[in-house]
Amino acid sequence: MSRSSMPDEREHLKAIAAGNEAAYTRIFHTYSQQVFNAAMLYLKDETAAGEVVQEIFLRVWLKRDALVAVEDFADYLFILTRNYIYDSFRRQLVKQKAMAYLEMQHPGYANDTDHAVREHQYEQMLQTAIASLPPARRKIYLARKQGLSNEEISRELNISVHTVKKQMQLALQFLRSFVNQQLRNWLLLLLLLLYLLS
Repeated sequence: MSRSSMPDEREHLKAIAAGNEAAYTRIFHTYSQQVFNAAMLYLKDETAAGEVVQEIFLRVWLKRDALVAVEDFADYLFILTRNYIYDSFRRQLVKQKAMAYLEMQHPGYANDTDHAVREHQYEQMLQTAIASLPPARRKIYLARKQGLSNEEISRELNISVHTVKKQMQLALQFLRSFVNQQLRNWLLLLLLLLYLLS
C-alpha cells in the first residue's frame, strides 16, 4: 500500500484513539482509496472492494484504542485488509464445501440456479437496507454482526448498553420493514408482468 503524505498522521491516530471523529474522517479520506486499491488487487470487483473499505474503517474505529501503538498506518491498513479478505475467502470455501456436502445428500439442490439467483438478490437487498440505516445505527448493527457483544459495542462506541439494545432493535425493525416492502414491490411487479403477458 502506498504511503500517505499526511504530515501529522501520528497526532491524528492519537486523536482517533481518544474518540475524535473529525480526525477519523480525515484519516478515512486520506486512506480509503488506498484500501480500495488493495482490495481490488484481490477481488477485481468494485462493489466488493467498496464494501471492504467500509468494513476496514469500521474495524479501525471499533479497535481505535490500538492505534496509539501503530507505527506504520499504511502497513496496518494493508494487513487488516488482507486478513479480512483472506477470512472472507475461507468463509466462502467453507460455504462451498457445505454446498458440496448438501449436493451429495440431496442431489440437485446445490445446483438450483434459481435458488442461487434469489440468494444473491436477497443479499443485495439486505446490503442496500443496511446502507440506508443512519450512520450510528449502522455502526452498531455491523459491530453486532461481527460478533461483538452489546457490552463490547457499548465500550467501543462509548454509549450505554441500553442504547446499543435500543438501536439494534430499531435497526432490525427497519431492515425487516425494508426487505418486506421490497418483496411486496417485486410481487406487484411480477403480477403486473404476468398481466401484461397474458
